[in-house]
Formats: sequence, structure tokens, C-alpha cells
Amino acid sequence: MLTLCVGLTPLGALAQPTPAPPTPVPLPAVSALHLTITAESVAGLPRRTVTVVEERGATAAYSGVDLGALLAKNGAPQGSALRGTAAAEYALVRASDGYRALFALGELDPALTNKIVLLADRRDGAPLDASIGPFRVIVPDEKHHVRWIRNVVSVDVGSAP
Repeated sequence: MLTLCVGLTPLGALAQPTPAPPTPVPLPAVSALHLTITAESVAGLPRRTVTVVEERGATAAYSGVDLGALLAKNGAPQGSALRGTAAAEYALVRASDGYRALFALGELDPALTNKIVLLADRRDGAPLDASIGPFRVIVPDEKHHVRWIRNVVSVDVGSAP
């Protein structure tokens, strides 16, 4: 004879309190550097163009400035200054709709990597349209475009705890 019990809880388990789920640790308030992204904030920086395959398979040429160059121009550490506690610094890019993506400062430093993180303002030679611009982050070597941020409005630099 086969007896099957499904969904029964041992009596001893009923007396045990349910542990509270772990409290997520929020990122610390970002205050080391705050940049509002405007045409003036990127003016004068070297420009580059990258040709990429977009989400739906179309090929496009985006042009703009390196995000790392913009941060360096505004005082973010780079090169030999990116050591010790500075190695834990990050850039938090924010979009107008609240979307955010995080980059380690080391990912943005040409002294440490060849990774391209472009703050683009043009697509195929024309200004970005309102659905994705006026600024968009493009990361050509990433397989999934989760950090290709549309409608970029600001970048904050902070330090991980």
C-alpha cells in the first residue's frame, strides 16, 4: 500500500517564526559629482563615431563623445588616480523616464580598457529624435543592450560602500 502526503507541514515548523527577507542595501546617496547632460556640457570634447547593430537588427552610425572623457573633464579620477578607494567609484547614468544604468569608472577609462561607452547625440548624421534623445548611451560590445540608455539627462559619480 502506498500513502502519499502532499502539502503537510510538520507541527514543529508551525511554531517557527518566518525569517524576514533580507533588506536590500541601497546604493549610497550619489553626491561626489553630478552632471546634467546638455549640449554645453559635451561641447569641446573629442567626437567619435561607432557603427553598431541595434536591438531590431538595423545597422546605424552613432556619434558623440566618450562618457569617460566627459567625466574626466569634470574631475572624475582616471589613470593612476583610479586606485585604492577610487577603484570602487562608479558612474550612474539616468534617463528622463527614471531608467538607470551603472558603469564602474574603470570601464570608462582609456588607460585601463579599450571599451567604448559613447554618449551619442547623432544617429546616421542626424540629431537623435525625441524618442531616444537628445542623448543616448551606446555600448557597442555588449550583447544585450540593457545599458544603451535613451533620453539621458544626467550622470552621477559615487563610491561603492
